[in-house]
Amino acid sequence: MPDRITLHRNSAGMLHGMSAIVNDLWGPSAPAASPAAPAKAPVFPPFDQLWVRVDDTVDWTKALVRADPPDGLTPPDRWQLYRRYASQVLSGDVAAYLDVLRAVAPLADLSPWAASFDVTAHSADHLAAAFEALPAPMAADEAEARRYLCGMSLRIARDLFALLPVLTVTVEAQRDGRTLLDVTFRKADLVRVRFAYVDPVAYVAQCGGQVELS
Repeated sequence: MPDRITLHRNSAGMLHGMSAIVNDLWGPSAPAASPAAPAKAPVFPPFDQLWVRVDDTVDWTKALVRADPPDGLTPPDRWQLYRRYASQVLSGDVAAYLDVLRAVAPLADLSPWAASFDVTAHSADHLAAAFEALPAPMAADEAEARRYLCGMSLRIARDLFALLPVLTVTVEAQRDGRTLLDVTFRKADLVRVRFAYVDPVAYVAQCGGQVELS
């Protein structure tokens, strides 16, 4: 059985609040509709190219042999965590992978854009991540909803590749028990991409992913 970890989950009562946080981050909310007026679907603001940014890549080989971080930027306590797990991670110990994921929480900065994240370690080379889409971006127009799902999937994969020495990451976007997107990324492909110029929807399609909104 593969090992699975939940990195972030909101209770049902928090989902509305998380959607409000997303809207607050990008601009003022629309005025509340009067009781007589029909409710309008919330507009999901743009990501500002969320998929372009990524966590720093961990060099596990250096963590194994160096007492101090080579770049002078990694906090000492974080470097000591890497050193503690370096041997196990480099040997492909998936239990160590999950320990590192729990300790580092690489997707925590994405929590305003998802109701939950689950990561499964299928093998030393393959991680699978699932995220629960929020209502606000899914209520936007179809093009923006696709951009949200694909942009999130690409960023999740990039952060997981940066943290752990896996070769493939599969990302599944879910909503109310439905799979909206399932796509597998290969690290060997992503290292050659200039993400500042990437359309996430087109790139996910290039990787074989298809968005199913209906």
